[in-house]
Order: sequence, then structure tokens, then C-alpha cells
Amino acid sequence: MEVQIRNRIWIEIDGAKWMGKGHVQLLTAIEKTGSLSGASRETGISYRKTWRLINQINELAKHEVVHLQKGGVGGGGAVVTPYGKKLLGFFKDLMVQSEQLLQQQLKANPDLWK
Repeated sequence: MEVQIRNRIWIEIDGAKWMGKGHVQLLTAIEKTGSLSGASRETGISYRKTWRLINQINELAKHEVVHLQKGGVGGGGAVVTPYGKKLLGFFKDLMVQSEQLLQQQLKANPDLWK
């Protein structure tokens, strides 16, 4: 018998979901592609939803997380700010640490399941 433990972590600000696994994937894709449209394709999230999520992240954050550059002759773009990179690192570490803690607790209590 294989016993597994699952969890989902997200941060809320004033009751609004601000940062979760999907947000992390989106920010990572923005870092990789340098644009919202590229991140949208990379993650499979619609462009409209990508735009909405980034606006929500920026509005609720202490500082700008993603800097958006409007299109034009040279095209637009999106850049994860230094604050955004710090936030991204914090959340990724939080996910790893929580997973490790849960697995330790699972292994420490094998007598609780068949």
C-alpha cells in the first residue's frame, strides 16, 4: 500500500488569492519568455486570464511584481521585477519546505495506516 499526502498552498491578501502554484508557473514562464503572450502559450492559460492574474498580483503586492511594457514598433514585453523574483523564490522555497515537512510527518507515523 502506498500512502501519499497532498497539499495546496496559496497566499491571500484581504481575502483575495494572491499567490499560488499557478501564479508561480505564470511568473516563471514570464521570466523565460519575456512576455505575457509567451507565458500564456507556455502555461496554457488564456491571454485574457494571464493579463487578469498579473494585474491582480501587481495590485495586491507591496511593490510591482511584473513590469509590463506596452507594444509598439519594437513590441511590448513583461519583466519580473527584483521584488517579483524575491517573491517567487520565497514561494518556491515555501512549497519545497512544506512538502518536506509533510513527507517527514507521513514517514514518522507509519502505524496510522495499513
